[in-house]
Amino acid sequence: MDTSAAGAGALLSPRYVLTCAHVVNDALGKGQMDIEPPMPSARLDVMLRRGAERHRSTARPVVWVPPRRSPGSNWGEGDLAVLELDEPAVPSMRAVEWQDMAERLKVRAWHGGGDPGTFADTTIKAADAWYYYADADLRGASIQHGYSGAPLFREDDLTVAVGLVTNHIINETPLSDRQVVRRTLTVPWQRIREELVRAEAHDVIAACPPAPFTDTGNVPDGAVDLLWQLFDSEGQLKYQANRLAKKLGFHMTTEEPDTAALPLEEELAVLLFTEGRALATWAELLTEMVGKERRKTLNRLVALGRRTENGVRLLSVGEHQRLLELLTPVNTAHPRLLCQAARHVLQLADRLPEWVYDGAVPETRLAAAVNDLDRDSVDMMPPLLRLAVFLSAAVADKTVRKQLDAWCDDVGRRLGRDRSLLTDCRAQASSWARSRRRPVTRIVVDLSSNDADCERYTCHIWRVREGRAPEEAGISAGPYTAEEIGREIHGLAGEHGNGGNEPSPWIDVVVGRQHLDVPVDGWTASTMLDELASWGLAPSAVEDCPLVLGAEYQVALRLREYDRETARGNRRRDMLEQRWAAGRTGPLVITEDTDPRVVRRELMTQHSDVSWVVLHGGPKRRESLLALCLAFGVPVVLWDREAAHPEHAQRLDDIVGSVALADLPEAVRSFREDVYYEVRTVAARPAMVWDDPGMALPAPPEYGDPPDALTNSGRMADR
Repeated sequence: MDTSAAGAGALLSPRYVLTCAHVVNDALGKGQMDIEPPMPSARLDVMLRRGAERHRSTARPVVWVPPRRSPGSNWGEGDLAVLELDEPAVPSMRAVEWQDMAERLKVRAWHGGGDPGTFADTTIKAADAWYYYADADLRGASIQHGYSGAPLFREDDLTVAVGLVTNHIINETPLSDRQVVRRTLTVPWQRIREELVRAEAHDVIAACPPAPFTDTGNVPDGAVDLLWQLFDSEGQLKYQANRLAKKLGFHMTTEEPDTAALPLEEELAVLLFTEGRALATWAELLTEMVGKERRKTLNRLVALGRRTENGVRLLSVGEHQRLLELLTPVNTAHPRLLCQAARHVLQLADRLPEWVYDGAVPETRLAAAVNDLDRDSVDMMPPLLRLAVFLSAAVADKTVRKQLDAWCDDVGRRLGRDRSLLTDCRAQASSWARSRRRPVTRIVVDLSSNDADCERYTCHIWRVREGRAPEEAGISAGPYTAEEIGREIHGLAGEHGNGGNEPSPWIDVVVGRQHLDVPVDGWTASTMLDELASWGLAPSAVEDCPLVLGAEYQVALRLREYDRETARGNRRRDMLEQRWAAGRTGPLVITEDTDPRVVRRELMTQHSDVSWVVLHGGPKRRESLLALCLAFGVPVVLWDREAAHPEHAQRLDDIVGSVALADLPEAVRSFREDVYYEVRTVAARPAMVWDDPGMALPAPPEYGDPPDALTNSGRMADR
């Protein structure tokens, strides 16, 4: 065995070899994660093998898909390369035949050195946005260095591959029974195919031999009988089966003498229930050809596919291609629209795809985003069709709108949906499109601690658009970590501009009395690399760093009022409105050595019109003074959350010194930005209550227990 092999590869055709980009980098002596394409003159030594037969050759890289970071995946994506052999492979070297990867498949890979004894078995367990994860038992060889780029062959048919090994996860420390032992990252054939299409490597794809469909395990009972009921003769069945195979890029083995492993009708059934777009494409081919009774038979066949777990797609090959052609210019003209529409359409879904929180979908991720929703279902208006209707209602280009409408009509007709369903959906989409043109001016977040250490919170979030009642964001109550809430707020705030130049929305954080020191302004909203990746950029040399809520947005606290129906609550509300209406913009500065009784008297007499208070001093005295100010209806209170003693008062001088009340929120945001992004070296962390009576809060959740009781948090999580 050649232990120096950088990795392995798959023979796609007599001319082309598929491998990983990092394998090519390693073979050329470059850094594995280098994204720069190899020089045109680069040549790599390649050994082709089949059994005991070996042939050495040289090859040059002709397709380069470098590793790239992706917001939808923990490990990134890409990392593929196609090599062109300087001399075609000899006829005895068979090209790998391909099928799509699916969960629960048992697969086998070999080390790139070529020793037949290096085979390693593993099982495909779960799909990520890009990778599929494979786990192996603790016996036999393990996948490790030198296996990258190796094709993963089905154990039950070692002539058929379903993807490539791309990386392995090894923990070098002593392993416990709860740690990952043999987990491998694999790239499924369907992702590889998408990347080759995106790289315009059409000649490479055309040269790949698809595997014949022989595994009848996925075919539901009765499917073959339904196929025969669709046609009057075997000739008609054969003609339509070959039309379908051609559309999908396959061939029926019955067309080749002495190669058919199954009768035509069984091979067709395997194709329909194995290849994701086969059923939809079959229905598209036959919809206009079959009569009313046979249309019912066709619908029954499609319904069988919906009940299987084989990843049956909603769209046919043609419908899918046409949708991507339409969405590409829409996504370019309206970068945030796809995520906004998807969040609205999917707000009641059990689980939303990760990309809907990213604000924008880069062009390189558009196909994957569509595929996340491209699932056939029993819904009368499947999510992807609803999404297309909502996008049509919101796009600016009338020609594109007409084309999207025509696409929706065609898909609805092929699915057998009544036109009234599309009409109703279009009315809802039109209303949503009108409302989204009003910018989000505020995001209101109601927080309650879910544990004693304030590490998780239950959370309700509303959008507030100009001139409209608050709208619930449509997320569950949690519980969530601080970072999860920060990213949720950031995702919603990304909808504010609608492509225009509106200012960022105001963030109202509503808390109970005991949690006025929750450091929401310091919570992570996103990261630098996530922001760049959302635009399709993934510079390898950029150091990742957090983007913080309080630095990105104007963030202020508000006190949750549980006693607002009582006389005390009404009195406080009246005082707050009077102070705000008085218009006094200069602050009242209260130091630690001020007697609280004096503060109380002054707030009732000579400072009864003050609307802005600055608190200095340590946390114990500051807490009681803060409670006093809020009880007497002071709308705006500013303090340094990290101040420990009176001498720290000077740390807020840049904010308090010459800023008018109207400019205070932006001054605080700018100060936080300088501190969190290390422009300033001060330790101050300004916290602010801003209670504007003109900015009404949504009706709060119904807390049956004390506001921050653990039992209440559990009840909210179950809502």
